[in-house]
Amino acid sequence: MPLTGNIQVPSTVPTSVFQRPKRTILVAEDSADSREMLQVLLEMKGYSVISVGDGYSAVDVAVQHVPDLVLIDLQLPGLDGVSVAKALRLRPELRSVPIIIISGYDPAGYREAALHAGCDECLLKPIDFNRLYQILHERIPVHVVRARTA
Repeated sequence: MPLTGNIQVPSTVPTSVFQRPKRTILVAEDSADSREMLQVLLEMKGYSVISVGDGYSAVDVAVQHVPDLVLIDLQLPGLDGVSVAKALRLRPELRSVPIIIISGYDPAGYREAALHAGCDECLLKPIDFNRLYQILHERIPVHVVRARTA
């Protein structure tokens, strides 16, 4: 059987009828440079990225788009990252969406509050992208769907 990505497809089935849907990541980061860098690196890995620069926008966009994962900077204008996580966890449609807090501060100072607010992971800046990609692989389920045929 030929391999398509990580999926074995019987040779009798044309691979064009299968697709891997892009997973959407919401990036909430107040630094435009950091937002852009995260967006480019995540898109290079095949993710769709929505990025915002403040906490209130993060909540609004998450409710509107229900991303597959949320990356939130701890220090955001408006609502900080922990407050954003709390707001997201109040929404039934977002309760199971993984939330990752990122910060340049020592995690010992905010980890407990972040986890209590509903965050799944805390990453220290500068971000270890190998660890981030590992988290994404573990936290975002990969589904194979049949492509629509017209």
